[in-house]
Amino acid sequence: MNSVLSLITPPVGLLTVAGVVLIMTFVLWPRGQGFAVWARRAGAVVFALIGVGGAATTYHASVLGQQAESTKNADALKEMASLRRELSNALAANRVQEAKLTALERTATDQRQRDAWRAAELEADLQKAMQDIGAMYNERNGVIELVLKDAIVNFETDASTLQCGSKEKLSRVVGAISRVLDGIDSITIVGHTDLRGTGDHNKSLSKQRADAVVAYLAQSGIPRKMMSGVGKSYLQPAGFDDEQSMTVIKKANSDDKEMAENRRVQMLIRRKATATQTAEKHRAAL
Repeated sequence: MNSVLSLITPPVGLLTVAGVVLIMTFVLWPRGQGFAVWARRAGAVVFALIGVGGAATTYHASVLGQQAESTKNADALKEMASLRRELSNALAANRVQEAKLTALERTATDQRQRDAWRAAELEADLQKAMQDIGAMYNERNGVIELVLKDAIVNFETDASTLQCGSKEKLSRVVGAISRVLDGIDSITIVGHTDLRGTGDHNKSLSKQRADAVVAYLAQSGIPRKMMSGVGKSYLQPAGFDDEQSMTVIKKANSDDKEMAENRRVQMLIRRKATATQTAEKHRAAL
């Protein structure tokens, strides 16, 4: 309605002004003869022309103002439309992110339960296998430690060849690991010796014995690429988590019983990062 009135008002105003000017000219139009009369008539005509010109100028200015206002309104409408599109795109992107987060949370919840089942299954199987063969089972900081003493994994003196009885006992460990292999990241086999012999010789011998266990596990179906062998010589006696000084080592090898405890193989089994942890990392990155 306002736009219609804005189009009608300027012409009506122009005609009104022109009409008033013409009426005033007619009223002021002098009668009679002579120079003075003609001079007044000329003034009336000039007055009429000025009035009509002023009205036309006013109308033109009004038209230009309306055009400028229309252009301004059109630009504002374009800007509003652009803002609406940006807002709509932002809302759509937000809905997509919310859907992703919901899916990740659902997946993480489901996977967390499966991870718990798999972890319990791995621990139960390995504990049962260790109990059957008389080996030690520990778990610290997510790493499962299996301690296979000399009586379980037996080698000939100063040799690295596995005895048949040792292979039979290791096969039970292989069976337990194989059932949950998809949850294992890596297996490190660590060989240890007692204090007899030189450090270099025992270093080499303990590495060879670790590699012999790795080879047997690989032959039994455990992927070779996930295993590694390490030789510790006599530097880490039984009951210690790291290498010790010679004073401690000598004290830990003071008799045959203690030396037998030190002759052992460790299996350090590290679990994979769970799908739950992966999903949570991805969620944090969003």
